[in-house]
Amino acid sequence: MADFQQVRKNMVNGQISTNGVITPKILEAFENTPRELFVPEKYKDLACNDEDIPLGRGRFILEPSVHAKMIQALEPKADDVVLEIGGGTGYGAAILSPLVSTVVVTESESECIAKAQKLWDSLGLCNIAVFEGPLAKGNPEHGPYDSIIIKGAVSSVPEQILNQLNEGGQLICVIKTAEKTTGQVTLFKKLGGEGQYSSYPLFDAATPYLQGFEPKETFCF
Repeated sequence: MADFQQVRKNMVNGQISTNGVITPKILEAFENTPRELFVPEKYKDLACNDEDIPLGRGRFILEPSVHAKMIQALEPKADDVVLEIGGGTGYGAAILSPLVSTVVVTESESECIAKAQKLWDSLGLCNIAVFEGPLAKGNPEHGPYDSIIIKGAVSSVPEQILNQLNEGGQLICVIKTAEKTTGQVTLFKKLGGEGQYSSYPLFDAATPYLQGFEPKETFCF
């Protein structure tokens, strides 16, 4: 049987820290959170590989180096309230849990929600709240948020999600245009007024589209 504690340590030392993630608390979260519990049984021994792990039902766990760099870019603080869109089986929220005050998760798949809640309970994570609903809506009822992370590639970010940020709040996601295999991890920041944002790309990532955020089909006549 694999020594998953050692496997996760190797993941942190060989994939995450070597890709520029240096924040100690983030490194600790990735080393101590049992990634192998959040994936289907057939992927358990591959859970810490540096690749996206499919969960079924259009969900996946982001590859460790991309995931960790996205979180570091948000510079999470102990009193932050963070929205995660597309929570899947709950791994991303489990990583954020020790880094921030509250994690709000939006997920549309009830089976994912049930598994995530069971895992969070088993790990004693009490600062995560999950809500079932359409991902493209976000979760305006419990905002505004200091940070938002979208757990997959998107063709564009709906303005109604950007509007759920606090002033000065940040959103991170992978922007990927149609027919491209690689997108750009992009950081958005809300400025003073309504609808005013800055954005800039950080690095490339071959992340799959999150269900519901794919490019819209166009028809040629």
